[in-house]
Amino acid sequence: MSDPGDPDAAVAAALDAYQRELLPRDVPHHDTDPALATSLIGSLIEQLARYAAQHGLDVHDTLDELHQRSIDRGGVGIDPVHNFRLGAQVQFRQEEITTGAMPRYPRWRGFITSLTEAPGGDARCTVRVPAVADTVHATASELEPADPLLPVATRTAGVVHHARDAEETIAVLTAWLDRNADTTPVACQEKLDDVERLSTPLAAWSGGQPEQIARHLPRVPEPARRTGTPAADTSGLAPVARLAATGFPQGPTPIRPDDPAPAPVTRLPDRSKRRPRRP
Repeated sequence: MSDPGDPDAAVAAALDAYQRELLPRDVPHHDTDPALATSLIGSLIEQLARYAAQHGLDVHDTLDELHQRSIDRGGVGIDPVHNFRLGAQVQFRQEEITTGAMPRYPRWRGFITSLTEAPGGDARCTVRVPAVADTVHATASELEPADPLLPVATRTAGVVHHARDAEETIAVLTAWLDRNADTTPVACQEKLDDVERLSTPLAAWSGGQPEQIARHLPRVPEPARRTGTPAADTSGLAPVARLAATGFPQGPTPIRPDDPAPAPVTRLPDRSKRRPRRP
């Protein structure tokens, strides 16, 4: 059995099991046959996609992201404007970039919060680096895809899969703790434990320190309830959605019909919308 927290061992164990189910035992092990390993991995990915479709699970974004990372890391004929998208987990290049300039930042990791086209084809990106900096401005050519934050299991917010979601969840938990300092010790302790569970791997991933997470958290405003308006029922939401619905501005809180419409924001179109339609 693979060691808890070791994704490489978990993947190897899954591939072992897949080979045992498909192939006779006298076939060489994939560890010693690269061609067999390549074939098994491709087959497993196809079967996982088919399994997801049969069970109504949407993995298109994941497959699209994997394909995009492969293109980004190819290094030939790359157009950075069209490669990155909002929310992409990236890191700062350490080698000389295509323009000949030397790197301006350490190998921090973060996620893109805004994209703006610029003259010459490069894109201006705003990157949020948890535990390091709220806002870092860079061009797309200074960035490259980062290995994503590994899933983190929490007791009060479920499994968190993305650096952005980890930081938002920490912010929501911290705001809740500030507002409920006099609540039961058990509830506080569970949330405190989850803050630590998320802060440690997030800081290690971004290149910061866990104790610096709190200094760079996005602001969570105090929840305001309208007079005569009942509180939203969040009992049927998943744990992460319930946390986000308590007041995080980017969470899934529903927009009421009488709320003013948000001002339009100019963004690059999603890559899927930029692709030409088939005739």
